[in-house]
Amino acid sequence: MKHMKTIALLTAGLALTANAYAAVSIQFYSYKPNAISFKPGQARFVRVLIHEHSGKQPCIDELEVYGSDKKKNLALASAGAKATASSCLPNYPIHQIHHLNDGKYGNERSWIPAGGQKEWAQVELAAPAVVSKVVLSRDRGGRHHDRLPTRFDILTSMDGKNWKTVEAVTAVPVVPAPRAPAGVTPFPNEPTWDKLLTYAFNAERNTWNRMSRHDHLSPLRRHHPYWTRIAKMTPVERTLTQLKDLADRLEAKGIDVSAERAELARLQKRKDEESVYHEARLAKRRLMFRDPALAPLARVLFVKRHPYHASHNYSEVLDSAFRSGGGICVLEFPGAGQKLDPTQAKLTMLFDGSKGIARDPIADFDAEKIYFAFRPQTSPTPNWKPYWHLMAMKVDGTEQKKLTDGPFHDRYPCPLPDGGLAFITTRCKARFLCWRPQASVMFRMDADGGNMRPLSFANLTEWTPAMMRDGRILWTRSEYLDKGANFGHTLWAIRPDGTHPELIFGNNTINCYINGREVPGSREICSTIFSHGGDHNGPIGLIDPAAGRFNSAGVINITPDITPHYDMSWPRYVCFRDPTPISKDYILVSHAPGQRFGLYVIDRYGNRELLYMDPSIGSMGATPLGPRPRPRVISRTTAGSATLFVSDVYQGLPGVKRGSVKYIRVCQEVRAGLLPKGNGEYQDDHPPFTDWYATPIHKVSGPFGWPSYVAKASLGLAPVEPDGSARFKVPAGKTIYFQALDKDYNELQRMRSVMQLQPGEQRSCVGCHENRKAAPPNRVTRAARQKPADLDVPPWGALPFAYERVVQPVLDRNCIKCHNPRKKGRINLTGVLDREKIPASYRSLVSGGWVHYFNWSYGVRHHKAKAKTFGTLKSKLWTVLNKGHHKVKLRPDEVRAVKCWIDLNCPLWPDYIYRPRRVRPQKNALRVSDHVPLTARLTPIR
Repeated sequence: MKHMKTIALLTAGLALTANAYAAVSIQFYSYKPNAISFKPGQARFVRVLIHEHSGKQPCIDELEVYGSDKKKNLALASAGAKATASSCLPNYPIHQIHHLNDGKYGNERSWIPAGGQKEWAQVELAAPAVVSKVVLSRDRGGRHHDRLPTRFDILTSMDGKNWKTVEAVTAVPVVPAPRAPAGVTPFPNEPTWDKLLTYAFNAERNTWNRMSRHDHLSPLRRHHPYWTRIAKMTPVERTLTQLKDLADRLEAKGIDVSAERAELARLQKRKDEESVYHEARLAKRRLMFRDPALAPLARVLFVKRHPYHASHNYSEVLDSAFRSGGGICVLEFPGAGQKLDPTQAKLTMLFDGSKGIARDPIADFDAEKIYFAFRPQTSPTPNWKPYWHLMAMKVDGTEQKKLTDGPFHDRYPCPLPDGGLAFITTRCKARFLCWRPQASVMFRMDADGGNMRPLSFANLTEWTPAMMRDGRILWTRSEYLDKGANFGHTLWAIRPDGTHPELIFGNNTINCYINGREVPGSREICSTIFSHGGDHNGPIGLIDPAAGRFNSAGVINITPDITPHYDMSWPRYVCFRDPTPISKDYILVSHAPGQRFGLYVIDRYGNRELLYMDPSIGSMGATPLGPRPRPRVISRTTAGSATLFVSDVYQGLPGVKRGSVKYIRVCQEVRAGLLPKGNGEYQDDHPPFTDWYATPIHKVSGPFGWPSYVAKASLGLAPVEPDGSARFKVPAGKTIYFQALDKDYNELQRMRSVMQLQPGEQRSCVGCHENRKAAPPNRVTRAARQKPADLDVPPWGALPFAYERVVQPVLDRNCIKCHNPRKKGRINLTGVLDREKIPASYRSLVSGGWVHYFNWSYGVRHHKAKAKTFGTLKSKLWTVLNKGHHKVKLRPDEVRAVKCWIDLNCPLWPDYIYRPRRVRPQKNALRVSDHVPLTARLTPIR
């Protein structure tokens, strides 16, 4: 283990109280002992009090105590010492308290407490002794690297009651670098340029030989005239074919390729020889570097850094491998556009990031200024974690300036045509709704860091903004409204003022897409095809939105030897990332042929060539460094109410009888705000995360899966005219969606993608679920001749929906006389809370399948639901009530309340209070008809 390379992993799970004293800083290794020495002193008891750690609970496989001789472990049970602890994880024999001092190392003989905060472990020595050192370890077996303590105190006592802090410790966790899986081409021991080229060629040959036959994008499964043909060739045949095709393309550009054609003919005669592959690869490489389309590679801006290795694609600010090193660099390639020669490349470091992590460099349109993000290894603010903040510098690296500050992560800068800067940030102060970390959404600011405001009001994380030719911003956002979480990372566009966000590609497809960039001279978008888990790695795809924004057939994997990953799986090695198209055919990328990311140029025909690789650190985020066209400026003033116009709701609603849609319900996904920590920071981790949900789906679910774990609100109803048109006001600055209702408030169709509007913005739709290419009806609609309608606020208020305050009173008045625990054989519809703090009625209705809802489970593939196939109309509850169940007659407002709850996908709570801290609401505090008191009592929507 001593030879294992290591990477630093700063932790998640920070406590909500600030450290009140100075602390010694150490590196805490997951796989070897960690010694903490202190001033010698007499003690009978030695305690480790853990404030912060990198997992759900901390773990210690051995607690050792040493005296003046530094050799004898005084804490051993065999020496008469006794171990105790604040608590112990139940039902896990391998993690018991007595393992703390049994002298046996490894995860299988360790201690884990039951809780996650203020836990402690201690030993009572056989007799008082002078102690001067404590040694802690996590798993000396080297297999487990989580649950590391990151802030803890060493305390001593003579009587076990009066304690003295002898050392306060903050720790940077150090875990071993992940090992490459079997079959990955080994990295050369002495990485000379020639050996790196050989390595790259061998890795390419190996991956093409292992191409998937099962993935839906594989040319071995989905026929494509070009890709299927070359995918079935031997490495030599494929290389020679690509060499011939490349010669044809360059000859068409007027380039003399006679020498290459002669070499091709010579190689074709020897194509059965093993040595031909490398000769042919070199010949193809030399020819490709003669293409004038590579002229933008004259200067390349990029960052050197280590991979993040985060657990989720949106958690790199929480649980990455935060290993310092690298910096912002420029690589100059002589001859680019004539005869590029990477062996003559000149490297210049513009910003030294060795004391932290730099990321996301991008130049402005005139290539005079460079923007990037930097995270120092240690925070300049005492007792804060380090944060990524935006930096600016001149193109030569001078005049470095910090643009942002505060307890927020700012990254992915994107220069705007109007001189401003878009970026992704945690300044939304929101929790990512389906897991633990903070969410990050798109903001904009002036070039000097002033005038910040949100462009997006999303509740989930967003990434990689980039300018489009028409002046809009193309970016990736995660959104999975009333559908599974794992496939909702799609490409969107928005104007730089925050108006008119719209889907570009990806809904209801089984892949996720990031780093979307327009391809010059083409309608295509180039993107990394990534997954819900881990780093933003995968194959590179070309997407044709004109094929349909929901059509997986519109994607071509142009690196088909790299198979996309799905769900929580993600490639750490043998993958691509950060594509930047430089012409219609060529793309600058970061590629790991094995374990190390280098800079490559690839094309749409399967060719790839190494440009640069640092054997000690990854090279990523590359873009050409030169002036580029400035898109047109799109701007507008924002004031007043936002309005929405629908031409005809029946466009896109097959099976829905014209005249049956009477209302459009405007709904909201309610944001989960962050808790302040008391020291200026905000809570950045929320374990156990399901206990922070608006519905504890780990405690209650039903035959239809998980109900909504996101809090919802009904903001009101808009009338639909007899001709299907509607025009109404919409709250600005919120994450909203719509439902089409009939006269009885039954939901006929639901929008399962989010929308937002800025103040004063006016949007229009052709219909509901209509084809994106459809045109509105050629007529003047009734709604168009009228003023925008105000929303009809529901009787319980336009506030986060609270089941216990809105639905339970309906059940109390109409149902519990017969449906209570005293009536055997009948479901319990009382509001009595069980030990999980779930009302009996909620559990009965959801678990018993009495109400129908969309499944929110993580692995559910997205699909477009047909109208009238879900929600109220498919709920057994209404089937029974509509038949006249024991003459139960609900009031109109009660009908509306219960149906709204079902069609909001059955949320339980209106907020995101940590479940163990929830208190029982006041009995009968609110009735569904008590409009004014209810509005006054409920928490306003954030």
